[in-house]
Amino acid sequence: MIDIHCHILPKADHGSYSLEDSLKQLKTAHKYGIKSIICTPHFYPFNDSIDKFLTRRDKAYDELSAVNDTEIKLYKGAEVRLVTGLSKQKKIKKLAFENSNYILIEMPSSIWNNMLLNEIANLQSIGLTVIIAHIERYSFRQVQKLMALDVLGQINAYSLYSPVQAWRIRKYIRKSMVDFIASDTHIYNYFLTFRFLKKSRFILGSSYTKFMDNAAKLIV
Repeated sequence: MIDIHCHILPKADHGSYSLEDSLKQLKTAHKYGIKSIICTPHFYPFNDSIDKFLTRRDKAYDELSAVNDTEIKLYKGAEVRLVTGLSKQKKIKKLAFENSNYILIEMPSSIWNNMLLNEIANLQSIGLTVIIAHIERYSFRQVQKLMALDVLGQINAYSLYSPVQAWRIRKYIRKSMVDFIASDTHIYNYFLTFRFLKKSRFILGSSYTKFMDNAAKLIV
């Protein structure tokens, strides 16, 4: 089992406030059978520079890796908030998943104007493959606009237990809009999110297998 969206690095964002928090998350992930985790702390371009973010993330990654006594393999990544002008940042490719051109993008809660959506095309034009995080949070009309831009879609496993979001997930899967499932774990929900990721295989069946096969391609 591979988790491509996880806030597990200590003090890298609000996903974990200490190394102890991160170890709790890591051991719980191991308990539920997770073999690989892409660590994706939030990157907010309006609050942070890429250099500062990378310094903080890499330090947290090294600290957690040094005490990781599980069999889980950790990889570096980020969850990047989409803003106008994001593609023009010189080091934007450094926020892609480790050893890949895949970048996890979080859409803003504000209205998506054409200038913002064009930013996705701009990221693609420099060789990045865009994965949109937790697409079940967005309406079908919004997701249609995203899919028209040739992006990949990721859902959160715990959303399968929310009636509205579960309904959206099933619809989006039928429409071939979903490519990945992940935990989106934070310290306040880690016990449930890892368990729900494991249980999602029984809910989604062959779709779950496809999502994990897709995830495996990200960490080769």
